[in-house]
Amino acid sequence: MSVVATKTETAVRLNRADHIFPILAIFILPSIIHIVGNDSPAQLKKYRLKRGSRLKLLRRTLRERKLLANLVYELRVPQLDLLFTTTKQGGQWEEHRDLVASVVMVCPNLERLLGLSIPYHHNFDRLTHALSTRKKLKEHTWVLGEAAQTSELSPRDDSCPGSLGPSQMFEFLNYHTSWTSLETLMLYGLNGNGALEPSISLRMFNLLPSLRNLCITSFNKDSFDNSTLLCLPPLESLRLENLPGITDAGLSQYTSRPESLSLKALVLVEQNIESLLVISKILASLRQLERFKIVQTEKCPTLPDEHMIFQPVLASSTLKYLHWDVACPDPGTALTQLDTLPFHKPTKPSNTPNFHLAQSIISAGFPQLAALRAPCDVEPPGALQAACRPILKGQALLRPDRYSLPRSSHGSVNIRPLALPAGNNLTSARIRAQTFIDMAAKDTEAGMPVLIQDYSDAYVPDNAQHSQFEDEPDQETDDYGIWAACERFKHQDNDHSGPKTVYEFRMPTLMGRSGFKDPATGASIPHFILHPDIPGQEADGGLIGWKQLLASNQSLSYAAGVGVNCFGSGSPSILSPEESMSPASTISRFGWGSLSGRSMMGTSPTTPTTPITPMSSVLGSALPWDKDTCTGTWNHKMGRDWWFHMERDRPGNQELIDIRQLF
Repeated sequence: MSVVATKTETAVRLNRADHIFPILAIFILPSIIHIVGNDSPAQLKKYRLKRGSRLKLLRRTLRERKLLANLVYELRVPQLDLLFTTTKQGGQWEEHRDLVASVVMVCPNLERLLGLSIPYHHNFDRLTHALSTRKKLKEHTWVLGEAAQTSELSPRDDSCPGSLGPSQMFEFLNYHTSWTSLETLMLYGLNGNGALEPSISLRMFNLLPSLRNLCITSFNKDSFDNSTLLCLPPLESLRLENLPGITDAGLSQYTSRPESLSLKALVLVEQNIESLLVISKILASLRQLERFKIVQTEKCPTLPDEHMIFQPVLASSTLKYLHWDVACPDPGTALTQLDTLPFHKPTKPSNTPNFHLAQSIISAGFPQLAALRAPCDVEPPGALQAACRPILKGQALLRPDRYSLPRSSHGSVNIRPLALPAGNNLTSARIRAQTFIDMAAKDTEAGMPVLIQDYSDAYVPDNAQHSQFEDEPDQETDDYGIWAACERFKHQDNDHSGPKTVYEFRMPTLMGRSGFKDPATGASIPHFILHPDIPGQEADGGLIGWKQLLASNQSLSYAAGVGVNCFGSGSPSILSPEESMSPASTISRFGWGSLSGRSMMGTSPTTPTTPITPMSSVLGSALPWDKDTCTGTWNHKMGRDWWFHMERDRPGNQELIDIRQLF
């Protein structure tokens, strides 16, 4: 039975069940314990504690009842108050870490620890040791920093400075000996240098027979290269991010090995693949691949210009979900010079990754593809959107997006000139998608022609000579113009040589391909989605990343509290506690685009940038003195200790990031 307990509810419930219903408690107690929010000031005062009252009560209960402790499989620890993280408070963080470690030690069957992942600098700490003794642990996150100074000499000091000493290497590998049930492993190198050598990685993987999901991020060439990639065990999910030691040749060789055939999810982030043929080989070789995410904002993979190209270039018979965020050759002018519109057929050929993907989808390269998320569909503009199903009800914009529109639009895309913001922010992507939808709805020249003709003869029944419909036309029919068309042909001579044209018009064009499957090939037509993994996180194409995970698990707050620098240049962009991360849109600073290559001012305007958005912190709750407190004026006679309380956080505002969302 899974119960999310807030504040003191978990500890109190355990105590009551222990003393009143010892037998029934075995069946009603939760196996998943989540402790969220801050400790109650009244409870801290009652037990004369500074912090961690609920954790200490939970530890006491589990120590007294071993049978109850065996039922705990998942534990979420609370976030430490921001009051203690505004300055370097190493002692308080270490005390909190040791308290969590003591709770872990009384849970022999623990599988997941949520809410705290501390950086590991190859020094002994109680929490890492406690987790290493849990034989049923199923997932773990290593945030590896530079190794601490040691008197031992590493055998690779000359070729790889900063390598681990023999004792540090043995201690790190020894942590994995009991993790025979570990299924998910996350490896993150602080500042791009985690002191992880290829030989250590190979031994570590051999100690984890149940490993199925692996994420490796921000390690230099000496720590993780092609040779390490080729020695990975069979996996179901793999994420490679910011690994300069992995090349195109290494990825091609890995996908050709039998160990890679079991992959069902693959994520490649900033691997700087140079050739589109490498991506084509990855998709064609992984025969069980269902989810594929690629983010590459700096390097544009291309095809040779002198070669003949046959579609589909990209193809996968099993792929169901695709996140495509690939850089374009010339994004600066792609949105300011629209030679053709995406809903016009045929599409103008272009040697860009987006064009080849769109043509591959149309050519039945992905027969089972159900969803496509392309936050950078700018060159050619709207090519991927046109290859998918039309967006439901023609509404790509969300309610917060109206604040990103130019002020002159008054919340509508239709009554202003074309304004196409650049970038992979999903707010910008939705504005571009809505612009093309509205343009297609107004274009009647390229739409489907509709011709209504009358093939009946000139015979008219006697009872229909003076029908009431001749004097009073049907209003519904007249709205479509059919009655007016009949009046035009009323006085014309009856020509029985052919049908009589009643009404002729053109349907507006459609942004996308209608239907569930292509009638010619039978391939599925995917949905074009522009929603983020986490609601409100529109940046970086909506893809969840390590900055959200580290903030959720207090890794950055812990490092800042103990004085460790986690914001080096080698690591991916990590938001500091003062920075924002939740992009709900504001009024944008877009420039004005042009429908063609010619501008109103004679020159092409600069492509507008991604809208600046207000953000909200995800690193914890507000400071205690910023919250509303009860004044007690309604019952001041009872004393302040009786009525005083502090408004606590709502559990819904502190959602954890599940590490499985990264795949």
